[in-house]
This record gives sequence, C-alpha cells and structure tokens, in this order.
Amino acid sequence: MEVIVEGEDLPPELFSEDLGWQAAVARRSSNKATVARSFETKMEGLAPKAGGSAGERQYGDRVKRKVIKAARMPPLPKEDAKIILRPRGGLDVSRVGVTAVGRAIMKASGIDEAKANSDVIRPNLQQNIVVVSTPVRENASRYTRIKTIEVASKIHEVSAYEAAPHSACKGVIRGITLSDGPLDLERNIVNARNPLALGAKRIKNTGTVIVLFDSFKVPNFVRYGPVLVRCFLYRKQVDNCYACGKLGHRADVCPSPNDVVCRGCGSSNTDDHHQCTPKCKLCGGPHITADKICRQRYQIPYVVRRRRWEKAAEASGSKDGDNIAWSPLAQECKGRSRSKGRSHSRGRSRTRAGYRSWSRGRSRSRGSSRNTAGSRARSRGRSGSRRRDGEVRFETRSRSRDRQHGGQPSWADRVRQGAAEKVTRGSPPECDRDNERLAQLERENKEMRDTIARRMA
Repeated sequence: MEVIVEGEDLPPELFSEDLGWQAAVARRSSNKATVARSFETKMEGLAPKAGGSAGERQYGDRVKRKVIKAARMPPLPKEDAKIILRPRGGLDVSRVGVTAVGRAIMKASGIDEAKANSDVIRPNLQQNIVVVSTPVRENASRYTRIKTIEVASKIHEVSAYEAAPHSACKGVIRGITLSDGPLDLERNIVNARNPLALGAKRIKNTGTVIVLFDSFKVPNFVRYGPVLVRCFLYRKQVDNCYACGKLGHRADVCPSPNDVVCRGCGSSNTDDHHQCTPKCKLCGGPHITADKICRQRYQIPYVVRRRRWEKAAEASGSKDGDNIAWSPLAQECKGRSRSKGRSHSRGRSRTRAGYRSWSRGRSRSRGSSRNTAGSRARSRGRSGSRRRDGEVRFETRSRSRDRQHGGQPSWADRVRQGAAEKVTRGSPPECDRDNERLAQLERENKEMRDTIARRMA
C-alpha cells in the first residue's frame, strides 16, 4: 500500500547537520506564493533599562557605535543566500589577505569559476569572518559543506552555515525541555498553528530556542504543540572575545587565541590568583566587559531601528506615498509656513463653535528698536477674528510695554498702523490662486482628452 504525502523532498544533509537556516530558507521559498496571516504584535522590554550616569551611557553608546560601524560592510543582494564562514585555528583574514582566503574557499567548495560568476565573497575584517553571497541554491549547499580550507600551506577548520533570509526576524522562547531534539522543535513550532514560523534552533544546551519568522514583527506568543509560550524579540550581543579581550569578534575566530588577557583589567599572563578592579570596555562600569549586568551588551535590533525610521518618516511627512502633504498647495492651505527670518513667535489660540477665534502671542526681534529713552521695545499683540454674514474680519489690537511708562509707540505698533484688514472671502488669497490653477489644469486635461478621443475616432 502506497501513501502519498504532500510536500517536498529534502536531502539528508539538511536534517543531519547544523547548517544554519538553510532549511528555513528552503521552506520560505516554497511558501512565497501563499499569504500568511499575521498576528497583532506589541514589543516589550526591547531596550535595556537606563542606569548609571549620563556620562557612562554616552561613553557606552559611543563605544558600541564605533564597534558596529567598523563591522559594517557593503550591502549584498537581498534575495541571495548568505553563507557565513568562521575560520578557526588563529587564521587572521586581514593578515593573510582577502584574495588568498577567497581562493581557498573556492577551492574547498569545488565550484567552477564559470558557475560562480554571480557569487560574491565579502570578508569582514572586524569580525574576522567571511560572508559568501550566491543566488544559486546548489552553490549555497556546497559552501555550507566546507569543513576546512588551506591557506598558506596550512589547514584551518571552518564553521559554515547559512544566515537567516532578508526581511525576516528572530524571536526567543524559553523553558523548552532539553530532551526535545531538532526534529521535535521543528514539529512543534513550524506548523499551521504558527503560520509565520520558518525554523527553530536551540541555543547550545539551554532551554532557550530561537524562532525565525517570515516578517518584521515578532508575535507575543508562539504555539509549542498545544502549549502557548511567550515570545520575545531576539537581541544580538556586541561581539566580545573572551581570549584576547578585544571588541568586534568572538573567541572562536580570534586571530590570536594564545594571547589570553583578563576581561576585567586587560592584564596578560594572569594566574588563578589574579585579583583586579574590573572596568567594562563598553559602558565603563565596575564589572568585566560585556557582563550580564552590562547595559550596553546588546545591539539595537534592525526591526526596532526600522520602526523608528518609519515613525520618523511619518512625523516629518516624508514617507513614501505621502508626497501630497509636502506639496506647496497643501502647505499653503494648511497654513504651515516656516519663516527663515530672525524673528521668533509663540502664540495660543482658541475657537468657539467656529465663529470666534482669539489668539494671543508674543513676538521678539533680534534687531532691537530703541525709543528716545534708549530702552528696547517689546510688543505684545492680541488679535481676533469675527465672522458675520459670511464675512471674515481680522482685527488687531496691540499694546506696548513702553506705553506703560508714557513712551512713544513701538516699532510693531508703527508697522501695524492700527489698521484693520478685511477679507471678503472665507479663504486666503494663496488658496484662491491655487484653486484657479487647478481649475485651469482640469480644463486643459479635459480638452486634451477630447482631442485624443476625436483622433482615435
């Protein structure tokens, strides 16, 4: 009796070895045609709590930005598969040369140069790793199977795995039983109950599991079998070497693993009885570098930075598809005009049922005007508008501080001249001119359509 089950065949190497997120990438590509329903999400506990003095926080932010900026590399194609190769055995990529490492990788993969024309090998000298980008799945499988490379007549072990795909984020669930293997994790998480889940991996021998989602949002809860488990956004730590004590790379790819230093004070050749006063290189606090209590040990996740950019774009009105808000017509009609002069003003207005509005403001100018007594004049104005029989009337009443002392009228009073301005229509002249231009454009468009219709007939 034959039983046919819907799905796709996976090669044995996908589930027999830890090749990173290769299975998740394959599962995501097969599900591209389907639209998964998303959860309503809310982010909690993303940023570490503020603590310490302002100087320590600024110092930590500055050091962390410097480390992250040094590890930043040119972007790679988003749809390509990214393979991370971590050389071990003290291989220094910057010292031996990036071209020598690239040739060694191509030789170990066994890929012909003709088939690797679209592949890109990008070394990261700060992290001492190599990233390979390829649009061909067969080449990606070959790169992930690399175990050793030969550089300068010396064999170095390599840990190769596939990185998470673009436009995906990671979540963390805790308290998972240690007896559950990789197959149990996939079966309990990657199913129809969690439509956005692409894969799951355990962090070493702990009860913490990383879940990859096909979205820029992490759900608050994940179904692990029938159990509802709380899910948090995954935050990447700042790379810190436990061997040489430097920031920017990890201990497994340290170019000088024999130069062991103290993580607290940075002293070398220490023994078991070494005592020191630790100082963190990230935040400057009295603890070892990147300790669990360090408030600068985590990087800001990309999804958080992306949402901040979107909120900033919405606030400034420069978001894509919102160009109408920045047009001159909308700016004039909304009355959002910014003056580049040297005058500053602030005011307060209130409206009663749309018929009466009063505003009271203060204005000051950098160019001072002095009266006969030599004192600087400042003016406070009060203006109001009343609506009667479809007519808008703007009235201005001003008073000067100098008048309280019996002085002459101020510069603002002389400019206003005490005259009231009448506007017989309910809209400013700028909007009237824009309305006329819009009407003219509509007439021209109508004439153009009629002309095209006649010629087509």
